[in-house]
Amino acid sequence: MNKLLLVFCLLALPCLAQNNPIDSLKRALKQLDTQPAGYPTDTLRCLATKALMRAYTDVDGDSAAHYNQLMISLCQRANLPKDLISAYQYAGYLYQLKGDYYQCIRFCFKALPLAEKLQDYTRMAASCGGLAHAYYKLKDYKRAHDRCQQGIRVLNEHPAAYDAYVHATILNTLGATYREQGNLKQALTTNTMMYTLAKKENKPWYEAQGLNAIGQLYNDMGDLVNAWIYYRKALPLCRAQGVDLECNVLMNMAQLYLKQQNWKQALVYANMARKKALRVKNSSIVAEADETLYKTYRQAGKTTKALQAYERFVLLRDSILKEKNQHRIETLQAEYDNVRKTSELQKQQVELLSQRVNNQQLKQTRNDLFATVAVILIIAGLLLWNNRRLQAKKDEIDQQRGLLEKAREELASSNKNLEIRVAERTAELLNANQSLIQKNEEIKQALFKGQTIERKRVALELHDNLSSLLSAVNMSIQSLNPNNLSEPEQSLYRSVKQLIQNAYAEVRNISHNILPAELDRDGLAPTLTAFLDKLNQSLSTQFTLALTGLTERLPVEIEFNIYSIVLELINNAIKHAKATAVRIELVRNNNGVDITVTDNGIGMGQQTGKRGVGLQNIQARLDSLGGTFGVLLPNELGTRICINIPIETVSTNGNAQTA
Repeated sequence: MNKLLLVFCLLALPCLAQNNPIDSLKRALKQLDTQPAGYPTDTLRCLATKALMRAYTDVDGDSAAHYNQLMISLCQRANLPKDLISAYQYAGYLYQLKGDYYQCIRFCFKALPLAEKLQDYTRMAASCGGLAHAYYKLKDYKRAHDRCQQGIRVLNEHPAAYDAYVHATILNTLGATYREQGNLKQALTTNTMMYTLAKKENKPWYEAQGLNAIGQLYNDMGDLVNAWIYYRKALPLCRAQGVDLECNVLMNMAQLYLKQQNWKQALVYANMARKKALRVKNSSIVAEADETLYKTYRQAGKTTKALQAYERFVLLRDSILKEKNQHRIETLQAEYDNVRKTSELQKQQVELLSQRVNNQQLKQTRNDLFATVAVILIIAGLLLWNNRRLQAKKDEIDQQRGLLEKAREELASSNKNLEIRVAERTAELLNANQSLIQKNEEIKQALFKGQTIERKRVALELHDNLSSLLSAVNMSIQSLNPNNLSEPEQSLYRSVKQLIQNAYAEVRNISHNILPAELDRDGLAPTLTAFLDKLNQSLSTQFTLALTGLTERLPVEIEFNIYSIVLELINNAIKHAKATAVRIELVRNNNGVDITVTDNGIGMGQQTGKRGVGLQNIQARLDSLGGTFGVLLPNELGTRICINIPIETVSTNGNAQTA
């Protein structure tokens, strides 16, 4: 292991001395491939691959992606989870540079769960930052904001894993997200935090970017003075950090002067940005500078120079795509040549290795023959012994199979007998149930007959005894001469006389309601019609009766119950609802009889769940008949009560009859 580390260090020294460190890193990686596999070698190989990947990033993006894929495969094979997280994150960064933000999201989501599993909170926050930047570029600002907040929360909750660079990266994306959403104040606060953090932690690039971003926000707010101040602060820092950032600041200052119609200064800064961009071959900045120059010259009235700038802008814009395509073709060709040379070298190595393997196989084959013969003899003995055991086992299985078949036959016979007994018991239960239904019906008919007889008796008692008694009291009262009484006594006399007459009328009504003779004689429809005609003559409430399908009489029990229910509902409408109009509908259909009573009274308010004695009596009658009862409360005043009473029917020679 110490020798291997020494070799790698010696290989790394020439890398620093060479003009092209990429070739030195390749030689070091090739040398490591000849070393025995193991954790130390895999770790060093991973470091060399990572160095090559980073070295190619600014030179050849496709080669960087190639070594990134090699690093991912190496980390997966050698079980290096932390390096695998870094490889996934760098893959996302490479796709970000290419503008393929969906692939960037895919690799960041590969890195995030690994970091969570290892509790590597720094890499967790970095993955959240990568996701936020990709979502921002895809204009999914809500997800970008959420991922930024998640990354900042991870850093705040785990101070030991705090990384100022990751924090500044996330704040940069969060500030840009707020700016794109139009939340300029929040964006200004966020970018100010980024600038303060970068200045404190000595992160000069983010310090310059923070000043530039704050200047852009003041520019968006229309505060051109503060925008100019921050651009001027950012410019010297940008010159020390990189031409690209300096070009961005110069372009922002040129556009600021263009907005102020200061054509001279706008031309100065746009030309400065263009020259620096040309020096570093940043085509996008050059194109933006030419476009700004074109607008400035046109506004300044210099049409010739405006036309020249516009032509440069158009030519550069058209050539950018061509340059990118040509560069990619050249890179792929170089990669192909490199792979082909590598393949030829590997082919030669495989041939040499194949010869060595053949020689070793010949030696091994001779030794293996003796071992094979011994193994064959041992296996033959084992097979013979095992065959005898299997034969004994087979005999035992055959014996058990016979016992199993016998038990199966006995079980089938038992099941058959059980089925017969179950069928007989079922038939007995059906007969008993039919008899029970018949008995219940007979009891029900007998009970109704008894109730009818008792009602007749009570009605006769009321009519013959109580009515006669009230008539006698009335005659006795009438025998008094009211002229001989004082004024208070005459008033009492009239009250007593009126009470006796009311009691007599009430007794007659009760007697009639208990069992009206017309119901037994004429049926439900005529009885209800005559009763409502009397009510319409004697009361101010108007009653309307609508009958449908009641051409034939119903069973006596059902007619009596319907009559009683209707009387109870009419009584409720008169006494409680204070209605002036009541409509009663009776409809005979195949399912039974539907009763609907509608009034225009004061309604039931919120008391639908608390039924009085009358409604409880109706419910009790419906329970005995198997009927249903519902109350509807319309928006306006009034109440509608809907009742259904089923009537069983049987078909005889195609004609329906009531059961």
